[in-house]
Amino acid sequence: MARVGALLLIGGGAGAGKSELAKGLAAAEPELAVVHLDDFYHSDPDAGVTVEKLDGTGRVLDRAHPGSLDLARALAAVDRARASRPVVVEGVFALCFPELRERADLSVYVDTPDDVRLARKMLRKLASGEPDPALMLRNHLHFSRPRHAAHIAPTRRHADLVLDGLEPVPGLVAATAAAFAAAQR
Repeated sequence: MARVGALLLIGGGAGAGKSELAKGLAAAEPELAVVHLDDFYHSDPDAGVTVEKLDGTGRVLDRAHPGSLDLARALAAVDRARASRPVVVEGVFALCFPELRERADLSVYVDTPDDVRLARKMLRKLASGEPDPALMLRNHLHFSRPRHAAHIAPTRRHADLVLDGLEPVPGLVAATAAAFAAAQR
């Protein structure tokens, strides 16, 4: 059982399996609070980093750039949750920010091959109603792929534990839970 205030970071690329790992950890230890960094993007595109839409119809928030995350709001939510519970923070930028890393007891990077991550992301988007696979692939080539190489893949070096995102989730949960417990001793 994790102690109140303990913090576990789970980073890795989009489609790596971070959310599934966090969900598995929360199921195994219901007292864990899970903070999803995807909930903390700037609501005003002008407050973050923007990119030109591929169809030329304007600019949108670049969700593949760490500057689009409202870090102050995310840190406040993490600190509130840590006051009463152990916390798991998951998201592509979980290992990007020193302000998060310095609070962490354990940082994990889920390393999953690019083609698998792309397939998982596309399947998720298609299931949620995204109508245009060609647009998804163009966005991947123009934005997601280069941003992953620039901002997310390098954060692997900050991980205390690197997991193979192709392994079954129960094994990843067990390995992470054991490392998290050990990090709190």
